[in-house]
Amino acid sequence: MLRTMKSWSFNTCAIAGFSCSSFAVLLIIVNALTGSVAVTQIIPVAVLSLVIGGALSVRAHVLWMHGNNASSTSKPKR
Repeated sequence: MLRTMKSWSFNTCAIAGFSCSSFAVLLIIVNALTGSVAVTQIIPVAVLSLVIGGALSVRAHVLWMHGNNASSTSKPKR
């Protein structure tokens, strides 16, 4: 998986990370609205989604720091 992830751009990683994290929040809201009916299924999926979203966000940040953004060839300015 690491080999295929190397070709992901900053935008791809950032959007995928945001999507996974948003999905986790949606699952927590659904869990609250349903009165924790499916808590044994929803919570582990939400935690896994948060972990994946966090990893993708870190990868996006690393790409941004190294200047591997597909839309820009220059290094980021601090």
